[in-house]
Amino acid sequence: MISERAKAVSAEPFRLALNLPKDVIRLSAGEPDFETPSFVREAAKKALDEGFTHYSPSAGYEDLRKAVADKLQRENGIVCDCEREVVITPGSSSGIFMALLTLLNPGDEALVPDPAWFHYTTLVRLCGATPVGLPVRLGENVSLDLEEAEERVTNRTKVLILNSPGNPTGMMISGDNLKAISEFVERHNLTLISDEVYEKIIYPGNTHTSPASLSALKERTLTSNGFSKAYAMTGWRVGYLAGPAEIIEKVTALNGYVLVCPSSVSQQAALVALTDPRMNAAITGMVDRFTKRRKMVLDALTDLPRIRAYPPQGTFYAWVDVSKTGMSSEQFTYKLIESERVGVLPGNLFGERGKGHVRISFATGEDLLAQALERIRTFILRKS
Repeated sequence: MISERAKAVSAEPFRLALNLPKDVIRLSAGEPDFETPSFVREAAKKALDEGFTHYSPSAGYEDLRKAVADKLQRENGIVCDCEREVVITPGSSSGIFMALLTLLNPGDEALVPDPAWFHYTTLVRLCGATPVGLPVRLGENVSLDLEEAEERVTNRTKVLILNSPGNPTGMMISGDNLKAISEFVERHNLTLISDEVYEKIIYPGNTHTSPASLSALKERTLTSNGFSKAYAMTGWRVGYLAGPAEIIEKVTALNGYVLVCPSSVSQQAALVALTDPRMNAAITGMVDRFTKRRKMVLDALTDLPRIRAYPPQGTFYAWVDVSKTGMSSEQFTYKLIESERVGVLPGNLFGERGKGHVRISFATGEDLLAQALERIRTFILRKS
């Protein structure tokens, strides 16, 4: 009765991230604990009062698409036509799925960073295509392993997915690595999907560069972004995709058939989030808090035996190697929940190279985070 593609989809990651018992301190969800700024909420209330309760165009409202195009040119160096090269989607993840449905045929392959956000591999499989892991090199010089990629690319490879800053590792693509990626994409005639939803959550010494700002990649890149992370608007479910007009046209059509349109009210809120100058101060305040929490995590974990915490360059995640504790990712996660009532995500969810690791989200208040970190320290020291 259940299709084979549906059988391959597991709800376990969402249980661990969003549905843990109330007494568990949740360091598993990728959701900022900050409230959506009050002026954005007021815009949504105003939209309701003004009757924004009907369908919008499948591509999203024109004024929001124009605001997105203006933002991309101003902040990212990407020039695009708001009418033909931008589509508003119900969250960035749905935009990525529609893009993959547009680009991939059954039997095709897509290169996906390993480790990476677990949605990518599942969405590729739901298209009838095969995800192929592209190793992420961690350490002092973070990069994608393009030598390994040359061994894994085939005549069926159609897409490369990038995520910088990246979930779960917090890695960022350097300028030199991006140049090499550009040459790789051109050489193998690939389309690049660049997920930039964490672009504003970066730490000192790091700079975000959008691949589509490079002339060689402009016509080969779909830029995906949204409002969930930096704007603290996870529940509003609004994102966007920008790229070549012929691809955006088909993504818009799929948007209409599968999702009909993005939320009318959420679009009005997103428009204010993009255009109200008060948002800059709100984002700066949130990133300052994330910077403090990042230090709390690294201070708590750096001196512990048998583990290694990689300092994130961006995002609000810490990627921690626990392989020397003698526990698998899953064992570490479930024992930590059971004995200390702290939830993290096991690294095996994020790919083959995620085994032996866990992801800690520090998108929670400092008081709860301090309690959770003390419990994690107790757990690791007891197991050492």
